Amino acid sequence: MEQTPGGSASTNAMRSFWDRRARENPMWFVHSTLDYAHPDSDEFWRSGEETLDRTLEPFDVQVTRRDRVLDVGCGVGRITRALAQRAESVVGLDVSKEMVSHAATNLAGLDNVEVVLGNGRDLSPIPDASVDVAYSFLVFLHVPDPAVTCNYIAEMGRVLRPGGWTLFHVSEDPAAHLPENRPDPGLADRLRAALRRRPRGTKEAQWVGAAVDRADVLDALRRGGLELEASVGDGTLYCLLYARRQ
Repeated sequence: MEQTPGGSASTNAMRSFWDRRARENPMWFVHSTLDYAHPDSDEFWRSGEETLDRTLEPFDVQVTRRDRVLDVGCGVGRITRALAQRAESVVGLDVSKEMVSHAATNLAGLDNVEVVLGNGRDLSPIPDASVDVAYSFLVFLHVPDPAVTCNYIAEMGRVLRPGGWTLFHVSEDPAAHLPENRPDPGLADRLRAALRRRPRGTKEAQWVGAAVDRADVLDALRRGGLELEASVGDGTLYCLLYARRQ
């Protein structure tokens, strides 16, 4: 039997990392351009709308009131909320119990949103052919194992209905994930981190993540019954791909 990439150790490491980050500063670790010490919540939620628009625009697609949407790696619900304002319904999925708890609280006023805990390997909580759109942004570039990312891509094909579409973000730039390309914090930054004025964990594998190879992505799309329609940012840290379920 073919084994699913990842495993309990991988899941536990990812869940532990993101649970710690959610307890530390959930908004910053979802949207790291914010001021770490004083994150602006209005800016945070506004950025969800702006990010959704910016990622949809290159492919000339829209989320509509007829769409059932899956947000893979929903975090505390930044983009989930933006999706819910446009879609019939949204399911947000995340590996972190703490992030899921934050998202459930943040989105409690929206009756078309459900937030579920994932296992860090696949989309098994989501039934086959149950959504019209599968979306993921700023998630897979943090996954340390490219095989896990590719399994998620194939799984998005499984949960999409025929004719549905997915838009997701990956890194195709291996150099961006090398330790030598991550600035080493000096003493002042380490002291600020100890005082909770600077982020912790940005050297850990679950933040540094990994790039994926396009050939492996294409194979994952094929396994999921998906056909690549277009991509932008090829070969970069911010590569967006748009594919349809056959």
